[in-house]
Amino acid sequence: MDFNRDVRPILSVKCFACHGPDAEARQANLRLDRREEATKDRGGVHAIAPGDAAASRVYQRISAREPAARMPPPG
Repeated sequence: MDFNRDVRPILSVKCFACHGPDAEARQANLRLDRREEATKDRGGVHAIAPGDAAASRVYQRISAREPAARMPPPG
């Protein structure tokens, strides 16, 4: 799996409006358009934990059963 080829295009469509290059629109101080930012250790939490989807907050949020916890948010 290659981040730029396989992951970045999905994030671009679904996540970059709130977690991309636009600093004014960025939410939660989370930038997903750069691999080093998306995978960095944030106090024991990783937005994307390479090789460990279960430990990745992005995976946890997109697969959350509760609508309030799910990303991207409805609408």
